[in-house]
Amino acid sequence: MSISPTILSIKFLDDLFDFANLDKSVESSCQLAVQDPNSLYLFMQRYTHFNGYAGSLVARLASSVGLSRHLFNSSSNPVIDEADRGLEIAAKILAATIDEHSDKGAKSVPHRTLAQATLKSIGDYAGLTVDKRNHFSILPDWMHEILDNTVKKYEGIPGNAVALIRAIGFHAASEVLADREYSIIDKVIRYNNSNCGFNSYLSKINGKVEVEQGQFSPWYWIVIHGKYQGSGVEAEHFKFALEALDLVAKYRTESDQQIQEWALQGFSDFVFIQQKLFKEISQECSELLQLLKLPITATS
Repeated sequence: MSISPTILSIKFLDDLFDFANLDKSVESSCQLAVQDPNSLYLFMQRYTHFNGYAGSLVARLASSVGLSRHLFNSSSNPVIDEADRGLEIAAKILAATIDEHSDKGAKSVPHRTLAQATLKSIGDYAGLTVDKRNHFSILPDWMHEILDNTVKKYEGIPGNAVALIRAIGFHAASEVLADREYSIIDKVIRYNNSNCGFNSYLSKINGKVEVEQGQFSPWYWIVIHGKYQGSGVEAEHFKFALEALDLVAKYRTESDQQIQEWALQGFSDFVFIQQKLFKEISQECSELLQLLKLPITATS
């Protein structure tokens, strides 16, 4: 029997942040991306690049918490060396990075490899040369800024309880919003365009793409994280993040309200980054479509 989280819950967070409204920026960028193979590649290059940091940052956060085990203690055990509980919290966080570094359903390769397979297949679909793909890999200033902020806020600071709790809230936001992002991407690219575009291309190649590490499904990276009318590993990772926060509250002396306040600061920080990411991607896709002299279909 699962225990309902006490510090944060999905309903509480939805009431505060209105997830359906946040989804609009994700869906808008997807709708722009599917209008041309080049813009689809640009969209996925930005998205895979950003998410390529996820596993390493989760590992850093788990390490930061583990290195701070003395900050989280059982009040029922008076023996100092028997009371620290930081590793229990770190384990809840680390669960997410284990999946990122070794996917049991895909030859135990890292999710970065699967993301590369997705991006390669879209590049093949678009008929992009090596030079063109490398041109798309040049990151704009806004992406560097987003990445710097993400690294800074995700990893936490060993020995700083407030920074660590904010970082766990940041982590929780990244997991729950990623679940929704992947679902939207799956819906727009595969389901809304099931008989055309990239989805049609996948049928032509029998749903397989060859990379150095072997042959994989080009779309596995998407659906393993989240899928339309379903869920993937991100939903489970979010559950673990909430459990980590409840353990923080159990092993800290501050009130639940104070723990919640710090966690929400981190959650809000990630929401801001996520919205900026997709708005900037939308702008880039719009500009690319204009360069290609294609009429841009208005998105809601």
